[in-house]
Amino acid sequence: MDELYEAYFTLLGKLGEILDQLSALARRKNIAAQRGDVLTVNECMKEEQSLGLTMRRLDNQREKLLAALGLSGVPLSGLAAACPVNQRQAARTAAENLLTKCDIYRSASEGALASLECSLHNVEKNIEANVPGGMAARRPHSGLFTDFRT
Repeated sequence: MDELYEAYFTLLGKLGEILDQLSALARRKNIAAQRGDVLTVNECMKEEQSLGLTMRRLDNQREKLLAALGLSGVPLSGLAAACPVNQRQAARTAAENLLTKCDIYRSASEGALASLECSLHNVEKNIEANVPGGMAARRPHSGLFTDFRT
């Protein structure tokens, strides 16, 4: 049974590494969005998608390990309390590390999202400023939606 716990803690470490990579990508995307570097933003999003697939695979493994350990449904914050006494310190450390990395990623991701939204808002303002009469106010809608502007 100790091997299963070790495998689970190792898996949590791998998830943490993915979160570190995602945090770095979010910071890179934030800087690119602030600079208006659309190509770099696109590259970051492709890398995020790839890491997201890896994370899904690891999460499926995590769920299987939790089931094998009889810990299905136990939240990460309650992991240490649900583990045997000899595994509690390792569980506490693994859970705290992963939760910290989640917080770091969440913060970096929110910053990147804010930068992207600001950039999109600036693009919309520039378009409006360069179209006589304003695009949104003057463009009639026919009820049909196409990729062509009318």
